[in-house]
Amino acid sequence: MAFSIPFLRPSAESLVKQLKDLPPAPKVLLTLRRLLAEHDTTIEAIAEVVNLEPGLSARVVRMANSAHFGGTTKVDSVKEGIQRVGLKGVQELVTYAVASQLVGQPLNAYAMSAQKLWLRAVACAMAAGALAERASVNREDAYTAGLMHGLGLLVIDRHATKQRRKGKFASSGYPLDFAPAERDWLGFSHAEAGAALLDAWDFPAPAAEAVRYQLEPEQAPVHRKLAMILATARWARSLFCVAEEKIPELPSPHWLEEAEVDIPDFNDWLRLTRTRFTLACDEMRLA
Repeated sequence: MAFSIPFLRPSAESLVKQLKDLPPAPKVLLTLRRLLAEHDTTIEAIAEVVNLEPGLSARVVRMANSAHFGGTTKVDSVKEGIQRVGLKGVQELVTYAVASQLVGQPLNAYAMSAQKLWLRAVACAMAAGALAERASVNREDAYTAGLMHGLGLLVIDRHATKQRRKGKFASSGYPLDFAPAERDWLGFSHAEAGAALLDAWDFPAPAAEAVRYQLEPEQAPVHRKLAMILATARWARSLFCVAEEKIPELPSPHWLEEAEVDIPDFNDWLRLTRTRFTLACDEMRLA
């Protein structure tokens, strides 16, 4: 079998470089970050960047009309959508739209539909964002890490297709998900593969590091709390989206502590996350 000998296996970084059919870098997000860092940024300038990608601009308008982003009256343009959410909310809005583009195909190696992958991403983002609101962590980084936490599945799926690998990756359930099966074949998991792709795309270091260490957040060298938040958020994602798998009654108490989640507040966080996720399921479908 290809790459069955350890020294012939690719690294996560080399695999990302080898694959030619991965989605192109979402340059609009990087440009958006630069614009938002400028004091004189205007809504018109941001709208101009988003409008360069017709498919993305359509998603931005559709999502801006959802109740999740405060939609009460219909907007018909990117500019109106940005005006609705404001400059502080535009990165979350556009990140959602970009993420929905990235997960637009089923993952055959995981027997996972595009819709299921998208819902897992949204659930994790909702949970991570709600946790970040309670901790001293940047909410946008948490949302981005949550939305992109499964991006490595896409990378490995493409590689498995290219190698004509037979069979499906089996999940071991939360907290390791598909990692044992992936590591048995490749020597690394979707966490490392996703982080390698985010690094190649020049995503913010905090989000990329959290994605890399989402399975073992104790090993995160710099953004440890964000990694703990992502690891904890994945528990809620599994609860909402992976009904066929048994999960622990609670995430690791150590992870909860470092994510600044008090056990008495746990149900409040979970209730808030479920409400936001239900809303997202109804109004932010992958289409």
